[in-house]
Parts: sequence; structure tokens; C-alpha cells
Amino acid sequence: MGTFLIVVVWVLAAILLASLGVWLYFNVRARRLDTHLGSFRCWARPDSQSGWTSGIAHYGVETLSWYRLVGFSARPVFILPRRGLEVSAPLTRAVDGSIVEVRVGSADQRWEFAIAPSTYTGLVSWVESGPPLDR
Repeated sequence: MGTFLIVVVWVLAAILLASLGVWLYFNVRARRLDTHLGSFRCWARPDSQSGWTSGIAHYGVETLSWYRLVGFSARPVFILPRRGLEVSAPLTRAVDGSIVEVRVGSADQRWEFAIAPSTYTGLVSWVESGPPLDR
């Protein structure tokens, strides 16, 4: 019975250590994404029938990248080009006006974001301050 108890303790310790490692990775990854200049927290979904997923978006020089908040991948879920990006008028979804919903898209991709009104202002400013389109 003594060896069985030792094995159980070692298995539980290994599970606890692995869980701690995963938790630490998620927290370090989220902190690194959130501290980039031009990053903001938002929820995203591909269409109005899908559920919202929490994430962090990042303004780049020429792209808007969106990362899932909880995930193992260091790569963005989607990238939208700045050139030709369209942002809809905000739709207030929260009773207190703290969250607005906007549709963001380029020629081949469409996404919906739920963001703070101040973040919406920053997003529109970033899109409008881009280089002019070639016509």
C-alpha cells in the first residue's frame, strides 16, 4: 500500500506542476500581448450568429491583428489589412453605453468587435490616418 500511495502523490504532483505551467504560460502570453503599443482588449466573432470570443487586437503599421486571449498559439487568429479596411458606425449594446459593437472588414474578411467607445475612436483614427488608397 505504501508504494501505491507514493505513486499517487507523484502523479498528483506532476498534474499540479503541469497545471501551474499552463496557467503561467497563459498569463505571460496575455501580458505580453496586452503590453504591446497599440494593443486593446476586445471581443470578436465572425458573424452575428456566432458567440463572442475574448481577445486582444493589435494595431500594426499596415495590419490589425487579433489574438485569442486564452490560447497556446503565438500567431494571430486573423489579420486585417489597414488599406481598404472599413469600420461601421458603432451600435451601443450595453445599457450603460460601456460597450459598442462594430463591424470591421476588408474585401475578403468580415468580423464584429465589441469594444469600449474610446477604443472605437482609436480604431477609426488609426484607419483614417493610413496612407491614401490608390484609385
